[in-house]
Amino acid sequence: MNFSAILGVLIGGSVLYFALSDANSNIMYFANMHGILIVWGSTFAVSCIAFPIGTVLSLAKVFLLRVLGKNKVDYQGTIAQILELSKKATIGLSALNDSLPNLRHEFLKEGVQLVAAGVLSETEIRQVLDMRVKTTEKVYLHEANMFKSIGKFPPAFGLLATTLGMIAVLQKLGEPDSQKLIGPAMSIGLIGTLYGIATANFIFLPIAEALTERTHEEVRLRKMIVEGVCMIKSQINPISMREGLNSFLLPRDRLVKKAAA
Repeated sequence: MNFSAILGVLIGGSVLYFALSDANSNIMYFANMHGILIVWGSTFAVSCIAFPIGTVLSLAKVFLLRVLGKNKVDYQGTIAQILELSKKATIGLSALNDSLPNLRHEFLKEGVQLVAAGVLSETEIRQVLDMRVKTTEKVYLHEANMFKSIGKFPPAFGLLATTLGMIAVLQKLGEPDSQKLIGPAMSIGLIGTLYGIATANFIFLPIAEALTERTHEEVRLRKMIVEGVCMIKSQINPISMREGLNSFLLPRDRLVKKAAA
């Protein structure tokens, strides 16, 4: 589990709860179906217009797996695995097949399978894996951009809900005791704007930024795997391999000789 994201959700929810409680002792006052229906219902409706409904519904799975799920990228562990694979390859490339069940990262397993097959050259393996990296990056960034695009809708519909509420307030002008009704009616009308701003800035936009960051980390790991797999194919010296793979990382994150041993 991604404890950082879960902690952020809990803190954000707590801040919002206490802010609403401080504004009004009866927090159910903010549960306005008029605002909820317009903001959330309309946001879902226009999202289905902008994207296929199946894709929109799948975003919940994306959020659970890629934001709340385990997402720490293990660069050092991957480098250590590639170095172990390099040692095994000295026996023969076909010996790499024995290590496939132990490889946790699916992309690394794909690369090792290509090497172990012995059919493609190093250049061809690099071309295949580079294309797969680009495909993954494109798909992952598209998911992040979908959240970002959907995040533009709630504030607009919140303003729409508030506008409709203000229209209802103006209709009360001239009625008996209208001065006593305008204040409460205006406060209810503004709840729509609250929903819109909170939905965009507490849900969609943070998720979009998190997915973008996760994508950059995953792409860097996959590029490192591509280099490692090609080095295995070329039977590069282990020290040169380790230093080459470490080049993808900052000095504080690199796998040192002692750790590799």
